[in-house]
Amino acid sequence: MPTTIRRSASLLAATALATATALATAPPALADDLDQTSPETLAAIESQVWPEYTVGDVDIDVYAAKMLLTYGEINPGELDPEFDQELHDTLVTYQEAFGLHDDGDLNPDTWENFQESVFGQHQFHRGDRGPVVTMIQRELNAKFDAGLAADGVYGPRTEQAVREAQEFFGIGVDGVFGPVSFHAVISYQDYAR
Repeated sequence: MPTTIRRSASLLAATALATATALATAPPALADDLDQTSPETLAAIESQVWPEYTVGDVDIDVYAAKMLLTYGEINPGELDPEFDQELHDTLVTYQEAFGLHDDGDLNPDTWENFQESVFGQHQFHRGDRGPVVTMIQRELNAKFDAGLAADGVYGPRTEQAVREAQEFFGIGVDGVFGPVSFHAVISYQDYAR
């Protein structure tokens, strides 16, 4: 598919996603067992700096962003950890559609939008399937050596790995991957690469 057509299709998908997100009503704050997470822990996680990536970078977080775009029915190109020009162009389109800083990099505005538009609308738990679950599994494998099959199925092993990550971060342990778990895992950079 030519790049112009792919970018147009991505822009339409991003615009549709932005509209759907704006129209949807957010569910109650049940994610990450907020009642069992101390205000200090929430503040500490919220203060963590989002990682930034640009063309040429290779990282599991780049793969995560590609999977989140895929979840929004936007084609980010090759589903790998490499930040290539195609991802840059897709991010410019995505950022423009959401009114974000449109530099084409994985910047804090983009991560926060992913957090709100994906995890603010749905908290992932046992029984879920799809690209976001694959992203969660790959992040936990890379950052916590979880040993999960990256099969996109949120089964008991994935739930247990999420629980262990939540315990590591001090999040109320419920095995549900929501916005707090997302921020904690993506911003966590102190792991063996």
